[in-house]
Amino acid sequence: MTRLLSVVAESRATLLSILLFLTALIAALIFNGFYLQFYSIALLALFGWLLLALLQGYHRQHTVIVTPLALACGLFLGFLALSLLYHPVPYLGVMNLWWVGAFALIVLIRMLQPASESSWRPGFGLFILLAAGLALWGALEQLVYGSSPDASFYNQNSLAALINLALLPLAAVYLSAPPGRRRAGIVTGLLLFTFVLGIITSRGALLAFALATGLLFALAWRRVALRRLGALAGWLGGGFVLAWGYSQLSGIGGGKDMFSRMATLADPETSGNPRFVLWQPAWEMLQAQPFSGIGLGAFFLKLPSSARLEDKSAGYYVHNDYLQLATETGLPGLFFLLLIIGVLIGQFTRLIRHYRRSDSTDRDPSRPARGTHLEAVGLFAALLSLGIHSAFTYNFYVLPLMIVAGLYLARLDRLYARQTPAYCLRFHWKPHFQPLSFYLLSFAIVLAAGGYFVTLAVADHYHQRGAKLAAGGQIQQAHFAFERAQRLSPYMDSPFYMDADLLIRSAELLPEDNPKRSNLLDYAADKLDQAAELNPYQAHTPYLQGRLSALQDGDPDTAMIYYRQALKNNPRFLPARMALARHHRQQNRPDEAFAILKKGLDYPYHSLSRELLDYMQLTAQLAARNGEKALATRLQDRLEQFQEDYERQQQQGRRRPSQRY
Repeated sequence: MTRLLSVVAESRATLLSILLFLTALIAALIFNGFYLQFYSIALLALFGWLLLALLQGYHRQHTVIVTPLALACGLFLGFLALSLLYHPVPYLGVMNLWWVGAFALIVLIRMLQPASESSWRPGFGLFILLAAGLALWGALEQLVYGSSPDASFYNQNSLAALINLALLPLAAVYLSAPPGRRRAGIVTGLLLFTFVLGIITSRGALLAFALATGLLFALAWRRVALRRLGALAGWLGGGFVLAWGYSQLSGIGGGKDMFSRMATLADPETSGNPRFVLWQPAWEMLQAQPFSGIGLGAFFLKLPSSARLEDKSAGYYVHNDYLQLATETGLPGLFFLLLIIGVLIGQFTRLIRHYRRSDSTDRDPSRPARGTHLEAVGLFAALLSLGIHSAFTYNFYVLPLMIVAGLYLARLDRLYARQTPAYCLRFHWKPHFQPLSFYLLSFAIVLAAGGYFVTLAVADHYHQRGAKLAAGGQIQQAHFAFERAQRLSPYMDSPFYMDADLLIRSAELLPEDNPKRSNLLDYAADKLDQAAELNPYQAHTPYLQGRLSALQDGDPDTAMIYYRQALKNNPRFLPARMALARHHRQQNRPDEAFAILKKGLDYPYHSLSRELLDYMQLTAQLAARNGEKALATRLQDRLEQFQEDYERQQQQGRRRPSQRY
């Protein structure tokens, strides 16, 4: 009876582990860098999983096996936490700590959890089904709507990375699967994944797939019949042929573009130029702060002040995770990441050697190879593809990819600990902790983290609500919403400067002799001082300080200093550029005003907004007054097109959220 109850309890824990993993993964897919509520749900699920692992391990007297990989992941996560002590924008660092470090957290969770074998296969199978659903979604976007096949991701390259994470282990499963319905389902998945990978045409993802597949075949050919390897190559190639055929029939994108884009790799200077433009300022930031870095996750805030004019990117990422991590956390952060990679390669090499020695006396290429050997090869190939692809994109900053990578790393780590135990450390909880103290400490750690994520989600709710109310003209209600957001998340700068903007706008409506006007401006000044302290890289705050200075002191020179600081932080910040130009016009300096506006034309703008339309209109007017009729005509034509696109965009309601975290 006791044994039966133990089995039931274990099955419930297994089911709960799978549910928590899937909750974290699905919430991360919805989060997509914008919706903090789902980010919080994902992290709550991961920390709930951690609590389950701690309680389950202590109750069952689980022997915690600390491998070199788990130790390296712990050091990496610990260093990221330590870097928060000198982070210039603390809340951003905390968020990116769990964003980038999610894979390390999952490795530690699986290390602490007993009997993770029973949850691995169902969890992996459900992930493959989820990946297939996302791939089908992307395919329908391309086939039916003719849009970019990115599914729920912000960028199609992220979908390509997820497909590689699913495709390569699935290929390894094919090599060991017996004939029957199961293999037919696997073949369907292989064709779907390769077809979508072909129509995405990501050069980095395709290159990573080719190299990782080469490793898979190189490590499998001695253990698998050549006929089966040939069949796998045929199925993989068949998906790309389908993508090529689609391109020929439809005349857009697809396979033909895939081959032509891969051919451009022969000219790295041309094919890599968009990324080189981003890498150069990142390299300069790294040289300026080689040991401390600019702060984890702060690249998108720091880039506008040093971006190149030819930079056409959205400016969020370096598109080289290794360079970005070094830029943001310094060389020590890159060292700990490379330590994880080096330890992983070492453990995988030992694991493969162990399998070869154990099978050297019993090898029959005519039958399916042992699943664990090919499973390890498939998982390592998937992680290799992610690592290669990350040199050209921002996979480490995509939470769903980090969750899946963590699951794969933990599985490889468990296989290593099981097969080569001599290289591991062991310890038990019970000799060091009494039950009450262990349970209290476990709950305290998880509840503290959970409380932070809950308050973050609620604060973001009020933040977004305040923004909507402000846009609708409900100033007082918006102010109350921003106040709640500030109390719940006092380290986030945007509720402070957005609230200050409301206070300044309210004060502008009052007569100058009204005492309430002075009180509102003083209150706004306090908010802006806090915002400037929380985030020195932000352009909104000095711009609003300039507006406030003009209202409080009536000193245009002081206001212009703030406006220049805003433009230094972000030369594409149009409200500060237009305010600076208006001040020059008020001082009867029209030439200087036009020069400032004209300078803004050098920069690309990535989204349509009302500020951009106003800027284009004002610049066109001053260009006409300054005798540059050709420029005025060109700007007027662009303005008309922008206005049409903006109205269409508003009607379709397809604007991206205004802030990416």
